[in-house]
Amino acid sequence: MKCIMCKMCEAVHAAVEKKLAAWLNAQMNTEEMWERETDQSRAVRAYELLSTDPVEGFKECLTLAEQGSIWAMGSVGWAFSRGNGTPRDLAQAEKWYRRAFDGGSDYALLGLGHVYMQQREYTKAEEVFRIGADRGWAPAMYRLAWTYSKSAAWPQKRGEARVLLERASAAGDLSAGSFLATAMMRGWFGWRRIPSGIRMKFKLADDLYELVKDDDTLAVGRKGDRPVGLIRRLTGRLSLGIIGMPATPAHAD
Repeated sequence: MKCIMCKMCEAVHAAVEKKLAAWLNAQMNTEEMWERETDQSRAVRAYELLSTDPVEGFKECLTLAEQGSIWAMGSVGWAFSRGNGTPRDLAQAEKWYRRAFDGGSDYALLGLGHVYMQQREYTKAEEVFRIGADRGWAPAMYRLAWTYSKSAAWPQKRGEARVLLERASAAGDLSAGSFLATAMMRGWFGWRRIPSGIRMKFKLADDLYELVKDDDTLAVGRKGDRPVGLIRRLTGRLSLGIIGMPATPAHAD
C-alpha cells in the first residue's frame, strides 16, 4: 500500500503532465488542419472509435487517410507507432507521419521526429525538428536540443542546444526549462553553470506547482488522506524539484 506522500507525488506529476500536454496541444495548428477536413462528422466518429474500439477506429482513420485527410494521416501514424488497433510498425508510422508532415501538420512533425528517435535515426530526427525550430516553434526547439543530447555529436552541439533550450523556455515551454535546468545541474554546459541550474530547477518546481495547485487531480484518495497546508505545498514542490519532469519529451496524443 502506498503512503500518503507517494500518492501526493504521483498526483502532482499527473497534474503537471496534463497541463503540459494541454499547453503543447495549444501550440499546434490542429484547428487549421481540422478546417481542411471534408467529412468532419466521420472524422469525429473515427476519433471516438480510437478509444472505444481501436481496431475499428484504425480502419476508419486509414480509410480517411487514404482519401487525403491530413488529420487521419497523423492518427494512422500514431496508431502504428503505438500498436493501437493494429500491430506496431514504425516503418508504416514513418510513412503516414511523413505524409501528414508534408501536408503541414505540426502534430505529425513531432510524431515523425519521435519515430526517427525510436529508430535511432538521429540525423533524420534533427532535420525534422530543425524545420520547426527554424520558425521559432518552442516545442521543436526543445526536441531538437533533446535530439542533440542523444547523438554522438553532443560535444559539438551542446552550445547550440543550450541556446535552443533557453529560447524555448523563454517562449513558455516549461518542459524545455526543466530539461535545461537538469542539464545545467549535471554539468553538461560546464561546471560554472551547476549552481544556476540548481536555482533554476527549484524555481521551475515552484512555477509548475503553482500551475497545478488547484487541479482536481490533486484530490488524492479520501479527504482525510490528503496532505494539507504547508505539508501539501512542500510535498508538491519537493516532488517536482527533486524528481523533476520526464527527460523524454512527450508527444501529444
